[in-house]
Amino acid sequence: MNVNRASHRRYALALSVLVLLALQALPTAPAQAQQFERFGDIEAHYSAITTDFLPDEMARRLDIQRSPHQGLVSLSVRDADGQALNVATEGSVSVVGKPGETPLAFRTLREGDGISRYATFAIDTSAPMRFRLSLQLDRNASPEAVSFLKRFYRDQ
Repeated sequence: MNVNRASHRRYALALSVLVLLALQALPTAPAQAQQFERFGDIEAHYSAITTDFLPDEMARRLDIQRSPHQGLVSLSVRDADGQALNVATEGSVSVVGKPGETPLAFRTLREGDGISRYATFAIDTSAPMRFRLSLQLDRNASPEAVSFLKRFYRDQ
């Protein structure tokens, strides 16, 4: 492996670690800093933020538009040993008090030993937004459900 390729791989790994940490650490309210659900010895960590919190370079890498009108929901699943799990994920988002749900199109970020799922959505500041996620932790069992509310505010 030449030096340029090795440098690029180290940079990509460092950026990926930063992305995973940033996606999990950016919720705005302190009480939401560690949002997770536990299913036996498996933990599913999730968050939802506005994409304008993402650094420019990270947004470019993930091909995400930075905007206070666009949100990012992220999910990472780990076993009891802290190993990242590759979990099929589906989900939707809705605005509390309004009819209809919008499906979330999850993408996967894999770097090194890390695996994270993320999806973007349009933000509605008129009411809290409800996220419903379905995680297939075991192909021989029913999916596990994660549901949470997040209120977004727009600076004026």
